[in-house]
Amino acid sequence: MDAIVVFTVTGLAAEHERLRRAGAAITVPLRREPWGELMMRLSDPNGVTIQLTEWIPPPTS
Repeated sequence: MDAIVVFTVTGLAAEHERLRRAGAAITVPLRREPWGELMMRLSDPNGVTIQLTEWIPPPTS
């Protein structure tokens, strides 16, 4: 069974750039989902998938 470990963070865009520059195995680049989630995935040295998520509040009207 495959599993994904998910962490909710703040400052994900900066963390994505830091991980990219460090040579992390990014499997899903930073993207914004329509439901307000900013997310990326990477693989750790053991092959475990890690998802980093930042929730973006909807615009106020």
